[in-house]
Amino acid sequence: MASVYRALSFSFLERIVLVGVMLVSYVLIARLLTPEEIGIYSVAMALIAIGQVVRDFGIGNFLIQEKNLTKEHIRTAFGISFLIGGTLFAVFALGAPLVARFYSDERMTWIVRIIALNFLVMPFCTISLALLRRNMQFGRLMHVNVAAAVVGTAVTLGLAFARFGPQSLAWGAIATSMVTGIGAWIARNERGVFLPSLSEWRKVLTFGGQSAGVAVVTTIAMDINDLVVAKVLGFAPAAIINRANGLVSLFSQQVMGAIRSVALPAFAQAHRANEKLEPLYVSTVTAVTAIAWPFYGFVALHAIDIMRIMFGPQWDEAARLVPILCLTGVLAATCNLALTLAIAMGRNDVATKTDLVAQPVRAAILVAAVLLFRSLEAVAWAAVLVNVLSTPYFLWVKNKLLPTDKAAMLKGLTASLAVTLGCLALPATVVLLSEGRPSGPLGMVVQALVTGVVWVLAVFWLRHPLSEDRIVVRVRDRAVAAVPLLGPLLRHRSRPP
Repeated sequence: MASVYRALSFSFLERIVLVGVMLVSYVLIARLLTPEEIGIYSVAMALIAIGQVVRDFGIGNFLIQEKNLTKEHIRTAFGISFLIGGTLFAVFALGAPLVARFYSDERMTWIVRIIALNFLVMPFCTISLALLRRNMQFGRLMHVNVAAAVVGTAVTLGLAFARFGPQSLAWGAIATSMVTGIGAWIARNERGVFLPSLSEWRKVLTFGGQSAGVAVVTTIAMDINDLVVAKVLGFAPAAIINRANGLVSLFSQQVMGAIRSVALPAFAQAHRANEKLEPLYVSTVTAVTAIAWPFYGFVALHAIDIMRIMFGPQWDEAARLVPILCLTGVLAATCNLALTLAIAMGRNDVATKTDLVAQPVRAAILVAAVLLFRSLEAVAWAAVLVNVLSTPYFLWVKNKLLPTDKAAMLKGLTASLAVTLGCLALPATVVLLSEGRPSGPLGMVVQALVTGVVWVLAVFWLRHPLSEDRIVVRVRDRAVAAVPLLGPLLRHRSRPP
């Protein structure tokens, strides 16, 4: 368990740094590129994302969860990944003019071709990254990902300043992938050159076939906003919904990304050791909701202020969509580790069937909203409807796979709700008294700091289970040692033995 806490600490530290780099990039890019240029890149990335999940083919997850991993498994994984990547590069490079013709914009041709270079680079990343995660070497992963993000951001900003337009984002993505691949290979203990093989192709393809199929469906459903909105409403509206989704998904991509990157190998490790998984799952979901719900609540209350700080007033139209989309995050926080648990237990078939049911429904609802109502608000509310339908379904599937301790889960979620209401009381009151008018950068920052302080106090005073987490206790003890006056605030409400 100590290795899990250490891995989670590194993973969170990595995400904090990456969020900082990303925010700097967002603030500058939003002022260097137009909404239309960002929309063009977003649509190209949505198309490429479909190919990326085929290229990955679930190979990373296979290497993490395989109980008896051998060198032949690794060589086969690399061989299949490289074969698929080369094929996809050729398909997208040759098909780029058709994409440009469909969207009536010739700029799409070279954007798609540049991004498609990732298909040739990523096979070298996938294997090393998966092996580092399997061995819980998240300290090394942190250094690799941070270095890649810094280099990629520098390339993007440099080219954007030199007026390369949407191509600057594409070349930045390639630079990120190249540094990731080289860095991950250097970070491994064994740095031998991969020799591709197909000797274990049956086992890899059996696992990967299920993962790739569902990943394609999931990616289409997730990116259908950009693809359909761009075709029906234009590139600028596609960029607006993309920016709103980007702000809301900061938590799911960064915080949940950190948690999932550790949760999968941690769940798999516990499963291999025949340990009880439900207490670990409940404690993880309880911690997630205690962080996610306050985040989404604060972002919903201060959407206009946050959007203006990050992107400037030209993106105000996206701010009105943010409170609606925050509802999707609130719902997803209760169930977005269910399929991670299934994969860790070796039940990739369950995860596959679940997504194959949920994701087509998601895509159908979002497409219908765009075509019928032709408004971005309709797309946002359609996303909420999707989560209203999928959340109980995911929880039901998880309960069938691993019976839920309903009393423990309800207790944890109730504690998270209490913490959320406590720390959001002040910003909600300010917004109510100001009748929704923007607070301005200084006012929002002050409220954010106060909300953060109240959140910390609420975790301890309300006896949230997170207050007993080993990492939290360690940070608390160091804070009290540095500032003894904090002792009465952070200790006197701790749960009795």
